[in-house]
Amino acid sequence: MSGKLTRPSKQKYALISGASSGIGYALAKEFSKKGYKVIAASPKAVLHLQDPLVAEYGVISVPCDITNLDDLKRLKDVVFEETGGYLDILYNNAGIAVNGPAIEVDEAKVDKIFQVNVIGHINATKQLAPYVINAKGTIVFTSSVAARVPLAWTSVYSATKSAIDSYAQTLHGEMEPFGVRVHSIITGGVNTEIGDRENAIEYQNTFKNSLFNVDGAIESAIAAKRMSEDNGVSPGKYAKDVVGKIVRNSKKFNLYAGTSGYTLHFVSRYLPLWFVEFAMQWFFKQLKVFRNIRKYTK
Repeated sequence: MSGKLTRPSKQKYALISGASSGIGYALAKEFSKKGYKVIAASPKAVLHLQDPLVAEYGVISVPCDITNLDDLKRLKDVVFEETGGYLDILYNNAGIAVNGPAIEVDEAKVDKIFQVNVIGHINATKQLAPYVINAKGTIVFTSSVAARVPLAWTSVYSATKSAIDSYAQTLHGEMEPFGVRVHSIITGGVNTEIGDRENAIEYQNTFKNSLFNVDGAIESAIAAKRMSEDNGVSPGKYAKDVVGKIVRNSKKFNLYAGTSGYTLHFVSRYLPLWFVEFAMQWFFKQLKVFRNIRKYTK
């Protein structure tokens, strides 16, 4: 097993991927405030966005694209050099979003989002889990209510969040004998830029050559895009809630945070699918779209 037999210091360490913005940036601040030495990992192109974290909180900023195995191996070396092989928190947070009708999402985008949201986190966990075991620490994954309910035009994103939640669920049992806790965070609305990474015009253009290009489609796309912007909690508030639960050593596998995080989980488990579908389609203005499609297909 990697690491030393005796822990070199009492300092606690947290590694957060995707720390250059949004939830990851807020998590880095919050763990720092709790006394953790934070290692923040983001792709080289956006690493400069972590500079304020370095200046204010002494965060260790490391370039790492989690879809690149060589980057992950270099990250593992950095973690050992900084911590002596003891990592208290591995927070698998990095994520991207892809939007559009399920049967029309570009193949390259499907591959990319699974590489980032699923495979990258699995590989990061494989590389760094020995250090978490040494510390008897915690492994955390940012999942989503998208893994529970059919949010509009987010099928592929939802699939990645379901996949990582399932991976974490099995990992939870496998890590228990080592004294390692595993959490999957079912994240509700958080006001971040994840929905803005595609230009708004491009987002709407998704429907130009679509089978779903009927009256109401653009309005529905905009409603889906603005969901977290209009109703989400701030990343800071989300991070304070989640970090508080983690450092209190919650025994629960799934933790819930963000607007309607637990509510949507509850709805998905205890109400029939037809009702959940109707509610989501009403909220995201899809009812008009689907009504028009039925009319045209007749």
